[in-house]
Amino acid sequence: MSDLRKLAAALLIIALPGCNITSNQPDLEGLDVRVTFIHTSDIHSRLLPYKLKVPLTDQNLGLLDENAPFGGAARMSHIIHREREHADRSLYVETGDVFQGAPIFNLFHGEAEFKALSLMGVDVMAIGNHEFDQGEPNIADKIARYASFPILAANYKFTQPPPPLADLLNDYEIFNLKGLRIGVIGLANTSSMSTLIGAGNKLGITPLHPAETTQFLIDFIQPMVDVIVVASHLGMTGDEWLIRNTSGIDVLLGGHHHIVLSPPKSTILDCQTHLMDPQWRERFLLNHMCTPREVVLVHSGAFAKYVGRLDAVFAQKDPGGSDWEVKSYKYKAIPVDSTIPEDDRVKEMLEPYVDKMNQVMQLDLVLGYAPIKVTRFGSQGGDSELGNLVSDSMRLRKGVETDFALTNTLGIRTDISPGPVTVDDMYNVFPFENTLTTMYLSGSEVVELFDYVARRTASRGCKAQAQISGARAVLQCGRCDLDARPAEWQAQGQIAVTEDAEGCALSIEILGQPVSLDGQYQLAANNYIAKGGSGFNVLKRNTTQIDTGIPQREALMDHMRQGGPCGSRSACTRDADCGNDDYACGCEERSEWNAVTGTCDRAMECPLGGGMCVLASCIDDVGDLFVEDCVDVASEFEPYSRCQCEQRARAMAQCDMTACIDDTNGAVEDGRLQVIPP
Repeated sequence: MSDLRKLAAALLIIALPGCNITSNQPDLEGLDVRVTFIHTSDIHSRLLPYKLKVPLTDQNLGLLDENAPFGGAARMSHIIHREREHADRSLYVETGDVFQGAPIFNLFHGEAEFKALSLMGVDVMAIGNHEFDQGEPNIADKIARYASFPILAANYKFTQPPPPLADLLNDYEIFNLKGLRIGVIGLANTSSMSTLIGAGNKLGITPLHPAETTQFLIDFIQPMVDVIVVASHLGMTGDEWLIRNTSGIDVLLGGHHHIVLSPPKSTILDCQTHLMDPQWRERFLLNHMCTPREVVLVHSGAFAKYVGRLDAVFAQKDPGGSDWEVKSYKYKAIPVDSTIPEDDRVKEMLEPYVDKMNQVMQLDLVLGYAPIKVTRFGSQGGDSELGNLVSDSMRLRKGVETDFALTNTLGIRTDISPGPVTVDDMYNVFPFENTLTTMYLSGSEVVELFDYVARRTASRGCKAQAQISGARAVLQCGRCDLDARPAEWQAQGQIAVTEDAEGCALSIEILGQPVSLDGQYQLAANNYIAKGGSGFNVLKRNTTQIDTGIPQREALMDHMRQGGPCGSRSACTRDADCGNDDYACGCEERSEWNAVTGTCDRAMECPLGGGMCVLASCIDDVGDLFVEDCVDVASEFEPYSRCQCEQRARAMAQCDMTACIDDTNGAVEDGRLQVIPP
């Protein structure tokens, strides 16, 4: 609905003398009123349960390894409906990024996500940046066809003629919860959508100032509501800034940064401080009074790991008045794990999507085995194990084979957990359908590229924002030490860096040689940053680009499979032949089903010299993975079913040929990218 239409509708409601929207509502005068807010955010297409090596931060919130797998829309739905059944007044707010992060999105483009959310009972949603990952026409189509709830983005102004999405997004919604009127203002993300900055962008969206927009809407709807809630996808820092620069918010439910605030942050708006700030007073207080009040800020995590429940008690600030405020509250992040039953309606809705994925994607295909966790962020802030593996796979890919490769660190979306590495895991590492793009850069452009990476790294806590192969570089966070840079870079005056620059490259080598400004170097990058994504404008303007069409995910999978298996691969008959308790002598005969006795005959030895020494944990972990496909199950009297016995034998054969994802396969930090803290 357009702003003018919404304004006209609201004024009409106020003006009609015969329209009493509070008729037949309970009298709340002098009462404390509790509202249960159900909150989810950043689900990222985790509609199906998935495995996760639980970090300590999640363990402290009750997410435990023994309760795997985690997530899933059917379990979330059970929690949501259970919690709402025990609440007198409730509102379910989703704060964006329901798209992108699992194969179900890659295949169905958001259809399943909106169907699931509709069944889960979402009342209102703020749109996230990843909802645009497949373009504005896709999100408009999916909202129109499958979303049964309003979606908000008050800080988006659409160009003329407006795109289809313009008529599908609202600025706010008002809910009457048994006499308590709650206004929800929705704010969409702008910080991660660099395409919005340029005029005339293809999305047809101009971002509006979030605080000014929010304050205008607060002032506008305040006469019609008792409580004001903001549903935000600005991120944690943006939410805190918004609270400090507006007056009138009671509760802010946020997302984007994938964090859990337990307990929530509580801020008492200090009007006296604001009134002493001329800029704040001029910008926000021309048409209203600043009202001191407690603002509760909630974030409920990501990847369907939690359902947030905020119970807030509201009371009238002045007896007989219309202004209500938070009197007290309590919050709980409810873990979504295997202890939670599934909502049959959601489970049944998802079954056709699961069947289709299994037909076309082979998600359970084992590509490798990781003895230990392979991380996407480096322990020293520079290059990482997974980052080096990814960038090597880009540079060395047949048909690419460039001088060096560079990819954005945040494009690698998760670590590789210990255990079997499947195709499904690769969709979690690389959910985006990025392809490899090659181009030629001059030496000056190479320096400009790494200077930009250094500035971006400095702005994000001095954690490297790129991963590289075929190159070595030292990046400085903080003010640039020009004297530490090669004299050639400054003497020719081609590199626009001053001593005031926040971050710069101090040295760069490609293929073992210092970069020459007059040289020419071939780069492999993903097509997202090649088009200027994440601010890589030095690549965007390059005219030598060739998109190879090779998926970045496929390049990584092919590179991993080229590695040798975990273990010595020496011939053996018994475990003792392997000389190490970590290894086992693997052969299919060691787990053989006896059809006569109906038992799994676990031979102590392989045929003479007929086994191979493989990592024992690989046999156990891959066997556990394969057993998930078994329909028959073990019993108290038979510890193995026939299927389980056969799958263990299959695991032994698999581990004898499955690539090991560790330092032998290039998954190791080697100092190719170093960062110097400020």
